[in-house]
Amino acid sequence: MKKVLFLTSNFPPNRSVGTQRVTKILKFIDPDKFQFYVLSLNESYYGDDGSENLMAKRVPGSVKVFRTDMFDPTMVFTRLKSFSKKLFSKSKSAVPNNNGDQSPAIKSNKKNRKQSVATKMTNRFRDALFSVLEFPDKHIGWMPKAIKEGVRIVKEQNIDIIYTTAPPHSLFIMAWKIKKKTGAKLVLDFRDPWALSRWDAGSALKTTLEKYLERKTIQAADAAVFVTQKLHQEYANHYKDCNPEKFFLFFNGYDADDFKDSRKTPLKNMPKRFVHLGSLYKKRNPEKLLYAIKNLKQAGKIKVGDVLFEFIGFVAGELNFLHDRLTELDIADLVVFKPQVDFKTSIQTMFDADALIIVQPGTDLQIPAKLFEYMYTRRPILALAEHDSATDKVIKEAKLGFVAASQEVAEIEKAVLDILDALKAGSFSVNEEYIASFDMKSYIKKLENFLDEV
Repeated sequence: MKKVLFLTSNFPPNRSVGTQRVTKILKFIDPDKFQFYVLSLNESYYGDDGSENLMAKRVPGSVKVFRTDMFDPTMVFTRLKSFSKKLFSKSKSAVPNNNGDQSPAIKSNKKNRKQSVATKMTNRFRDALFSVLEFPDKHIGWMPKAIKEGVRIVKEQNIDIIYTTAPPHSLFIMAWKIKKKTGAKLVLDFRDPWALSRWDAGSALKTTLEKYLERKTIQAADAAVFVTQKLHQEYANHYKDCNPEKFFLFFNGYDADDFKDSRKTPLKNMPKRFVHLGSLYKKRNPEKLLYAIKNLKQAGKIKVGDVLFEFIGFVAGELNFLHDRLTELDIADLVVFKPQVDFKTSIQTMFDADALIIVQPGTDLQIPAKLFEYMYTRRPILALAEHDSATDKVIKEAKLGFVAASQEVAEIEKAVLDILDALKAGSFSVNEEYIASFDMKSYIKKLENFLDEV
């Protein structure tokens, strides 16, 4: 039996996409071949909304869990900022008003200008400070305790393999340091690219440092795992000098047990519901779909009452303008934004929908993990993704739906109409054999065989 230390911040009660992958591996991997230990953060770090955490139920009792707290280097600044605001407010109230000859409007404008300048300066200082304190990401504050506890566990439990998954990529650095101190084998699991990312390119200095750290950790690793074929190929080509034979492909998959209590709703909805489940942030922006909906409405090709587009989940601040777009484009009667739902509700919502939406623009390397849950429902998928991308390849291989280039409004319009035509004709069919290959219960054997060879 091999002993494996899973170093991860993606662990229950955390409900992230990364936690999906971690808990599926722990649930299905053969306990007679592998004894897993988990090193993660204290439960208090994630908070608790009181809802049932289905992902926690996947973790077998045989898995031994260790937790530590984490130092947040930015908390000092946050508290200092709060203290400064209170101090400034008190000192201001103590100063007599010498502007009695000025109108309230003039006073207000001056006050707003001063606040605006002060806010901009504070935000710039904060961003610059955080870029240093949170490099390469905010979990770097966990490194001292993670390394100390990780070394202890490896030595006391005679661990054979340190397995860690990212993002956050700071965990790769921590795992590398633990390997250096213990001599255990190291496996890096890339759910997303790091220095080769299409989405998160930062400053030239940040990119240079990330390239250096990525190379150092890959050189130190005994093996690396990648979740898409495109990601695997990209890293194998880029790191030809790092023995790419140690690079391994292991997709995300689905847990069929997640769906056993869900109802497979007959497709008789009116209006036909196109549903996106999950967060919208950064480049994961469906704005071009909104323009396509506007055009289809104006052309009379879709009508209110016949179709409805729903976005269910968190919308990041940088995309808050999407709410205003509904009014500007006159599509508020065709598009709605709804709050995030728990995992169990999201599964049922997938079955209740007529079609499901993927938003994956700007990268050809990644596949949204929820695509594998979508896949299980056999509902047609409208994907805003790049042609010949990892997402495009899986959707076409599985015959899951229609892919439109994320920035091409005309392509998106056609894809919407193609799905509506397929729903009307009842002619949508999928590649059942390909979908079955991603059932984690059987697919896990591939990872087991790989870990046997590390």
